[in-house]
Amino acid sequence: PGPCYVPSLPARLLFADPFDASLPARLIFKCDQGGPGPQPEPGVVVPVRKVYIVLNSIILTRLPDGLPLPTESFSLSIDTDSWTWQWSASLQVQMRQHLAPVAGEPVRVQAVINGVPYHLAVESISQDRSFGKGRIAVRGRGIAAVLDAPYAPTLNFGNTADRTAQQLMQDALTVNGVGIGWAVDWGLQDWLVPAGAWSHQGSYISAINQIASAAGGYVQPHATEQTLRILPRYPHKPWEWSAAAPDVQLPSDVVSVEGIEWTTKPAYNHVSGQAQSVLAEVTRAGAAGNIVAPMVTDALITHADAARQRALAVLADTGAQARVQLTLPVLPETGLILPGKLLRYTDGAKQRTGIVRASSLS
Repeated sequence: PGPCYVPSLPARLLFADPFDASLPARLIFKCDQGGPGPQPEPGVVVPVRKVYIVLNSIILTRLPDGLPLPTESFSLSIDTDSWTWQWSASLQVQMRQHLAPVAGEPVRVQAVINGVPYHLAVESISQDRSFGKGRIAVRGRGIAAVLDAPYAPTLNFGNTADRTAQQLMQDALTVNGVGIGWAVDWGLQDWLVPAGAWSHQGSYISAINQIASAAGGYVQPHATEQTLRILPRYPHKPWEWSAAAPDVQLPSDVVSVEGIEWTTKPAYNHVSGQAQSVLAEVTRAGAAGNIVAPMVTDALITHADAARQRALAVLADTGAQARVQLTLPVLPETGLILPGKLLRYTDGAKQRTGIVRASSLS
């Protein structure tokens, strides 16, 4: 076969039959002779080096006065299903007096890890003594912990007027119309929720999580600001990952440990859902729609845009999957690689592309 046909401009297409507006018209032009195009460039490329040198630095201080908190060990973790950080540290025993709650609110600290700050809340302190040395183990969550029990009250939420899902979230973070100091960084496609469609009882964060999950999204905290990021569970369809630009590309040279777990889930290609008199039937494009997932019902799926996003989260988590665990330094190029990032892992000619679901640091 020769090269693909490239018409001279202007190009003219001649059709034998007249146009019929009542019929769907789809024109697909494809050239296979040229082979696959170049892979999209990743956002961050970690180069192959003989030696990787990383100077680790962790500085823990109390907020807002900046009191130093010398630490002997530190760990930080987050995953897609956790809406805030989990952390722990080992400190000298005399630091205990500086970390007690103030007026029922947890003390906030700042951990600067290789130059990147994270704001965290101290929630528990335990003490141990061995060989004449006393230490305290400090544990807690991110500052978003104040949006949950035991710091936040149990409230009733709802909408007496038409509101978008994003507006519902903003309303949930107010008391008597006044904001409680938290913002929403909305990353989903918004949709309209009719008056009276939503009601919920719980804490601030439980209301936020319910709205996000209705459209297959999840909540991720900002590292330092009082901001909740609302992200899609699958920013790219898995069957289109090969054509998507990864956020990070890692060579096997920088990875010290690798673990792979293969799992197989039902190969659903069709899902339906019903709520508020809205029935949605969603089929993966190009599929027969013959393997039906369990029906999804959610009071907040009130529009096709919400149903489509929720369906993607269901249909994407199907079939044969590999869960790959990588251990690597906290590199200057990447920092802590957060859940939701699309990652390409290269090992010679072999490549794996996947989405980060959990990250931990120690």
